[in-house]
Amino acid sequence: MHAPLLLSTLLAFSAAPAAADDIPLQQTLDIPYSDDSPLQALDVFAPKNAANRPVVLFVHGGAWMIGDKDTLGLYRGVGLWFAKQGAVAVCINYRLAPAAKHPDQVKDVARAFAWTRAHVRDYGGDPDRIFLCGHSAGGHLVSLLATDEAYLKDPALKLTDADRAALKGVMSVSGIYCIPTQEQFNAMLDGMVKGLIQISDHSPIIVALAPALKRLNCNLNPFRLTFGDDNAAAQQAAPLTHVRKGLPPFLVLYAERELPMVDDMAREFAKALKDKGDPVEIEKIPHCDHNFILFKLDQPHDPAAAALLAFLDKYGGPRTDTKP
Repeated sequence: MHAPLLLSTLLAFSAAPAAADDIPLQQTLDIPYSDDSPLQALDVFAPKNAANRPVVLFVHGGAWMIGDKDTLGLYRGVGLWFAKQGAVAVCINYRLAPAAKHPDQVKDVARAFAWTRAHVRDYGGDPDRIFLCGHSAGGHLVSLLATDEAYLKDPALKLTDADRAALKGVMSVSGIYCIPTQEQFNAMLDGMVKGLIQISDHSPIIVALAPALKRLNCNLNPFRLTFGDDNAAAQQAAPLTHVRKGLPPFLVLYAERELPMVDDMAREFAKALKDKGDPVEIEKIPHCDHNFILFKLDQPHDPAAAALLAFLDKYGGPRTDTKP
């Protein structure tokens, strides 16, 4: 959930050689992948004149309610970074809550996957090597798409078993794997406010604002606004609910300074995958927080960058041109 709440808003190694920055890129912006909403659009970033490169379909965060595939250049930077490393990046928008309720968001990601499978070769990508990657709420969406087979089996998408088998891996960064109840959200919020007070060195202004921040954010609970008040139904939106044997490989990253509960979710989700015999790697990324874990990828020796590229290479093969 990048900047998941008003509270977060108020806080307002790359593994590849340095020469990667010199790779000429091509970018194609605002391509519709469906026609139900103007938000159903995507950008494609690729090395110029690439052919049959691994593909990363990237889904932005924002508590399912805010943000987009650009977000002040931050998420666009992630797409450009993947392209500089030799992959084709497909960065998508999706319909936002509360105007669009679950499962509209994950259905949009499924539609974007179908578009990618059908069209990415035109942009230099290999449609048989597609990876999902998402941050925060985007991590939830890519994980749910991969674990709950209902979405990619939607007859409206007309995907075959071969199409679905093109999904080679999932990279979830500070993702949400359970949907907290209102009581659990209140506890999360309490922890966030306490953390804000601590990092402000007990600023009298922050201490005085704390009760108002709690009240305001309780009324703007993104989980309730996205998934509703039916806890049983909400848990069907939890990737953890759908873990089973036979899933694609997962990379689960979380921040050293993570939002309350999110680090526990990551460990629980990774354990569930491992217990079912699914390939999974989990890593705590040091010296970062939930909101900025993905936004230093182009810095030398960034551990998130190294983990993403190692996983992509392990399960996706070469990031250079290959024959179709």
